[in-house]
Amino acid sequence: MLSMIKKWFWYNWVIFALRTIWLGIIVIADVMYQAMIAVPFGVIILIAFLVYAIPLIVQYRKENWYLAVEVLLTGFFYLFVAYIAPALTWCFVLLVIIIGVASSRRTFMWTGISSGIIFPALNGLITNRLPYEFMFSCSFGFAIGIAFSILIESHKQGRIIQEQKQLLEQHIKQIEELTLIEERNRLSHELHDTIGHSLTSLIVGVESLRSSVPDSQIERVDKLVSIAQGSLDDIRKHFHQLSDARLNQSLSEALLELTEEFMKSTGVTVNFRVIGSETLVMQKMSLCLYRCLQESLTNAVRHGQASVISVDLYFESQQLRLQIEDNGNGIESIEFGLALEGMKERLEQLQGTLSVHSQSGQGTVVICNVPIQVEAGQGSIRLLIVDDQVMIADSLQQILSQQDNFIVVGTASDGQEALEQCERHQPDIVLMDVHMQGMHGLKTFLQMKERWPNMKIVIMTTFEDSVQAATALEHGAEGYMLKSTRPKEMMEAMKLIYSGGTWLDQSIATRVFEEMKRQREQLEKYSPNDPYGLTKREREILQLLSDGLRYKSIATKLYLSEGTVRNYCSTLYSKLGVSNREEAIELARNESIR
Repeated sequence: MLSMIKKWFWYNWVIFALRTIWLGIIVIADVMYQAMIAVPFGVIILIAFLVYAIPLIVQYRKENWYLAVEVLLTGFFYLFVAYIAPALTWCFVLLVIIIGVASSRRTFMWTGISSGIIFPALNGLITNRLPYEFMFSCSFGFAIGIAFSILIESHKQGRIIQEQKQLLEQHIKQIEELTLIEERNRLSHELHDTIGHSLTSLIVGVESLRSSVPDSQIERVDKLVSIAQGSLDDIRKHFHQLSDARLNQSLSEALLELTEEFMKSTGVTVNFRVIGSETLVMQKMSLCLYRCLQESLTNAVRHGQASVISVDLYFESQQLRLQIEDNGNGIESIEFGLALEGMKERLEQLQGTLSVHSQSGQGTVVICNVPIQVEAGQGSIRLLIVDDQVMIADSLQQILSQQDNFIVVGTASDGQEALEQCERHQPDIVLMDVHMQGMHGLKTFLQMKERWPNMKIVIMTTFEDSVQAATALEHGAEGYMLKSTRPKEMMEAMKLIYSGGTWLDQSIATRVFEEMKRQREQLEKYSPNDPYGLTKREREILQLLSDGLRYKSIATKLYLSEGTVRNYCSTLYSKLGVSNREEAIELARNESIR
């Protein structure tokens, strides 16, 4: 009942006040003119209270039955009053007004005839008076109710139009922003894959010919390399100008900013939390989750009519999880329309998954899972070069093979071939490009780390990317360098990495350290107070596990699918640092986790 009252608008309170005034009139009249009433004082008060309360209860429990109950109770009470206290029949008009307000195009005929003609005519028979006066007053009251109903509908339509306008304006703004971001990304990738690769190939190729050029032509070689290097530096400046400032934020900062903007534009309450140790993620992953949150917030308000939305961003050991839960209307069956399909496709491009859980009247939960794909490294003088640009791979092989203490054991043009070469040669250092055809460099790196955890891997790229570099170092990479790094500097870097050090291109070092500093500040700002960061739902499931319930029983009790409960438990075990339910239960009991 309270949940229904919280959603009332001004017109609901007007109708409630009208009903309360009617009850007050009955009570006052029963007190003041008790001698004129043919039944005991308490009887009419009790019946009047039932007429007052029962329709409200029915409206909350079974709204489809409300109007019929209202008409029948009101009509029979009217006839009862006409029999015991004819002087009070005038107050029936107040209830008729309420009936008129509740009537719709489908119901106004039978409600109008009942309350405006039939019951007034029966009243005339009971009181031995002509019914025309009763019919006129009741019909007039019903007409007032209908007019007020039209006013309410107009107000509702206006409110809906205003809300839809706000949502549409925000959606258009979001589409414009994302279109601009994606176009910038496309242009930056075009620069990277065309001019950037060409200039890098030119620099590396010329450097590889240095040993075969006469001494008299060395100065000319240096001039050509300098020109190409200057051109590449100019392109890098444009590359960074194209990058969107929002994507230079940490993921939690970007999502928090989005939720705050959404609250300002819609008035909907959005609670945002970061759970776990936040790590830097790639821009493509940030953009994907940013877009998923935009769509989910818009759907929650537009289709679910939600007033409160909870957004939780989980940083787990192997994946990112974005969970959006609202208190909206919910739906019985999930249909993947254009918005959900778009979210699903974006996530699948990153090997992620989308799951949506909803029940009518129970709100909706959207869960986006994305595996964390990062880069790392290992070190020694036996080198493997991985790059899908054949000219760059061959040039690097020629340059490095000419140096003492360096042996190039092989080259690979894609991730799968790189894994095979690692299996065959067990190199000490892998020089690997991130952007390759076929198996992506990040996915290749994860598999290398899993199979050969002591192998050192150095990430090579054409342009600086502070987020990418910080992410690589965050997950254990020993080096991050540009392909256009001069051979002498590259040799020193390889030696440093082989001896156990880490190497980072100086042109990007400052920005990387700023990213790491901002990350630490974000962790201090958003980390939950409890040491494990358990959500309310996870604590609830932990308690049910402690009570001896199995996954299926928990799913039934919490109205979730068994798969959803398993996902919750997997996250729960990860946060607690345990591997199964028995260890989780024991830890919960030892540390009194509730």
